[in-house]
Amino acid sequence: MGSFVAVAVMGILAAALLGPIPAVLDRARWPYREPRAALVLWQAVGLAGGLTVLGTAAAMALAPLGPTLWEAAAVYVRNLASGDLTGGLGIGHLILLAIAVMITAWLVGVLPVTIWRTFKARKRHRQLVDLVSRPWPTARPGDGRVLDHPDAAAYCLPGRVARGRTRIIFTTGALSRLDDAEVAAVLAHEDAHLTERHDLVALPFLAWVTAFPWFPGVRRARFAVATLLEMVADDRATSSTKPATLASALARMGSGAHTPPGSLPIDGGSVLARVHRLLDPPPRSWGWRISAYLLAIALVSVPINAVGASLY
Repeated sequence: MGSFVAVAVMGILAAALLGPIPAVLDRARWPYREPRAALVLWQAVGLAGGLTVLGTAAAMALAPLGPTLWEAAAVYVRNLASGDLTGGLGIGHLILLAIAVMITAWLVGVLPVTIWRTFKARKRHRQLVDLVSRPWPTARPGDGRVLDHPDAAAYCLPGRVARGRTRIIFTTGALSRLDDAEVAAVLAHEDAHLTERHDLVALPFLAWVTAFPWFPGVRRARFAVATLLEMVADDRATSSTKPATLASALARMGSGAHTPPGSLPIDGGSVLARVHRLLDPPPRSWGWRISAYLLAIALVSVPINAVGASLY
């Protein structure tokens, strides 16, 4: 009975984390008040989702071998070491174990592959930009580039600042639409992305989408995180520029301009929601902030405790 309860808890939580919970969080309005806390909660949803998927599969496979998943895994390894090629499992549980191993290998392998592909694409585009653009001294030395293109676009290519791997790119189309104050606001926004390395925050969600592209909740997570990262960068930028100026720049830039993979464009996320938020800032809320952090801890704790619970 305990085995069924432990597996059922993890299975229900896994289903909720891949569907209903992201849907509810995506429709909520409080993240606009506390985007940083909402980002932490989205990260917890992703981590807990992966843990529950793996934990459910492993618990179902190893349940006959021990009272907890860790003890059952130890028994399985000892059985293999003693020469029992089945590890003490029947055919049905061996099939479940094979599925669990494949899911683990897939999830563990997707993240480094996603990171490698993203960094490779970013490096290739950085080299291309350096060839076809011209330096722009308004940005941080070595970073600013102007690209001759009629479409309005401004974006950054993140990387290690100390090694000169960052770039802030403006098209001539963007510069023709923005005044000096708006250009400064866009620069402050992109510099916030680079300083806080928002690209590293976004990478796990890109990997999550690659691993589970068929789940609507996963796709919601990627878009919601992109919007929240833009709001965090907006908030940092408004410490040195007027919110109305940044909102004006966003409105003039519009959305839909093509930017390369791995970049962080000024018009990322929901532009209209960001403009409204800048012009009419919602009040900050300590209550929502603390609640989000506590819920994030709880979401990650549940699958960890469930894995350690009795499988009998």
